[in-house]
Amino acid sequence: MKKATALAILVLLTAAACATISPVYHQGVRAEIAQNWDEAIALYEKAALMNPKEPAYRLALAQVKVKAGLFFTDEARRLLALGEKDAAAAAYAKAVSYNPRDSALLFEAKQALSPETKKDAGPSKIEFPIKLKVREGALDLRLSAETSLRAVLQSLGRAGRVNIIFDEAFRDVPFQTDFTNVTFEQALGTVCQATKNFYRIIDERTVIIVPDQPAKRLQYEVSCIRTFYLSNAQAQEMTASLTNMLRGAAKIPLIFFDKDLNSVTIRDTPQVIELAEKLIRIWDKPKGEVVIDMELLEVSRTRLRQLGLSLDQNKVGLRYGAPLAENSSSAGWEQLSKIDLSKSENYFVNLPVAYLQFLETDSDTKIVAQPRLRGLADEEIHQLVGEKVPVPKTTWNPIAAGGYSQQPVTSYDYQDVGIDITFTPRVHLEKEVTLAMELKITSLGGKGYADLPIINTRELKGTLRLRDGETTMFAGLLRDAERKSLSGIPFLKNLPGIGRLFGAEDTTIEQTDIIMTITPHIVRTVPIGAEDEQVLWVDINASGSGSRGEAEAEEETFPESDLEEEVRLQPRPRPGSERRNVILLGPANMEVPAGREFRMTVGVLTEAEIGSAAVTLSFNPSVLAVKSVQDGGLGRSLGENAPFLQNYDNGSGTCTIGFTSPVAGKGVRRGGTLAAIVFEAKAAGESVVAVSQSLVTDPSGQNLDFQINQARIRVR
Repeated sequence: MKKATALAILVLLTAAACATISPVYHQGVRAEIAQNWDEAIALYEKAALMNPKEPAYRLALAQVKVKAGLFFTDEARRLLALGEKDAAAAAYAKAVSYNPRDSALLFEAKQALSPETKKDAGPSKIEFPIKLKVREGALDLRLSAETSLRAVLQSLGRAGRVNIIFDEAFRDVPFQTDFTNVTFEQALGTVCQATKNFYRIIDERTVIIVPDQPAKRLQYEVSCIRTFYLSNAQAQEMTASLTNMLRGAAKIPLIFFDKDLNSVTIRDTPQVIELAEKLIRIWDKPKGEVVIDMELLEVSRTRLRQLGLSLDQNKVGLRYGAPLAENSSSAGWEQLSKIDLSKSENYFVNLPVAYLQFLETDSDTKIVAQPRLRGLADEEIHQLVGEKVPVPKTTWNPIAAGGYSQQPVTSYDYQDVGIDITFTPRVHLEKEVTLAMELKITSLGGKGYADLPIINTRELKGTLRLRDGETTMFAGLLRDAERKSLSGIPFLKNLPGIGRLFGAEDTTIEQTDIIMTITPHIVRTVPIGAEDEQVLWVDINASGSGSRGEAEAEEETFPESDLEEEVRLQPRPRPGSERRNVILLGPANMEVPAGREFRMTVGVLTEAEIGSAAVTLSFNPSVLAVKSVQDGGLGRSLGENAPFLQNYDNGSGTCTIGFTSPVAGKGVRRGGTLAAIVFEAKAAGESVVAVSQSLVTDPSGQNLDFQINQARIRVR
């Protein structure tokens, strides 16, 4: 019986609460739940016209239009993926009719339905400015016996009608190979790759062969400059990524970014520029975008119950006073002749009045929020609805310098009170959304000590993954507080059974719960095509690139003669010409913090005798700076008077070191440490320290060929 009565009361209260809301609005809500979008929009418009001062109806109308647009946009994408272009066009038209001001939707519909949509041509091929004019057709060359590399290259040039010239550092070694049905450039590239050389096109009929060394690469490689304008990625972040991906064993690409234009400019070889273009096309993608529909309901219920005996006052009074005459106005004054303490009518007693209370109240409060949040993937979406509450903060300062802290200074900190929502969405390729969520609800809970505000806080943090359009619900953030107070006649109110006749009990119950629903909608995903998932092959041994050098070259011409006879006449390399001569830089790899100094040694390893040496190092002047150069002692083995050369320029990033034997016809054997260079790490970045030029001779003045390594320094 009690449950039936309570249910009837709840129905009556609900009906009374809904009486103020338009029935047309309720019909619109039912149509929206059934996804009858046109009917829902018409009913919401009617409710808004009937009650133009009610903002809830206009808000509902705007929200249902957005929901309808998202619904038909998803439907159009699904139909387009199935190949039903006509049905997709109708769905796009429906979505545009609901949101005609959505420029992104208009552009998507135009691109998807346009019959003249052209696919991107892809990365452009950078062609070398000079092309060789070789004899047409494939080459078939067979060498009957092992011969020298110079002879092979000269024969190849004669077959292709191209002049072959050689850098002064070119080393002739025994080599044997056959060419069958290959082009001239294929054969030339194969020979260069097999013998650790590369070639550079000088003109239409001339090619120079150069040893594949870092210094020679810097000397001969052709560089080009190209600027890429980014649409989505940040230029500074793109520069860091490209630097890590494009750096090779020989050098680091020169990359410059412009924050204002959001552009990246690269200077390097054509192969590196082409690879950079492919990487930029893969990385420069727009982020995904989502719309989050959220409904938040906070229900508060307060019940107050008062049962028992309540007194109007908590005291009993007794006083003496003789009755006054009717025409007397001397209230509170007594004549001494009339005082008679033996008469009971001269005494007055004041007793409290008792009330029997049966009072119970029940009040409900509802706070509803329906925010619609839109933002980019991996970016924080934050919304705060509430107010700022001043909270006093008192500090104690001394009145005078050096005195005791006895002067109070009060300041105020403003704390946000309300609904604080933070989302960080992430859009997946599987049409799912991961939400990193943080919800904080604060409210004033009264006043505490010194009237400081008491702030109630409930907080929810978590991460969840939902499908596009999937709804999840959170509930159970319940706060239940019960307070009881007993007042009445001392001792009597505590008697068991009858204590309630001499006192009153007040019971206050406060219950608050939060119910929240979240529904993500994907507006845009990252456009990833099949070409973005293809493998990028890096041609680490690409030849035919470089910059024109100043090295002397020996040009060879070829008369018409028999190939085998020419091969037999080529000289064999001299014995001992393959001895290993190396210039070493150490340490080869190092990572140092900015602002710190470090030491790098330059060593010479050789089996020949060195009469003089001059080595020029190059480095990045924006990252490193030379502080000092110290003699390594290689020349001092010939005497204390051996001259030592040192010269460095931090502006151009070069440092030259060397020595000369003071004794004619005598040199240093086995090598040693040429110099120790102290560098300072100026700024964060990366620099390659390489030998850009070297001139080492024996005591007779003949040049010695050296292999060169390099060092890589990273400043953090």
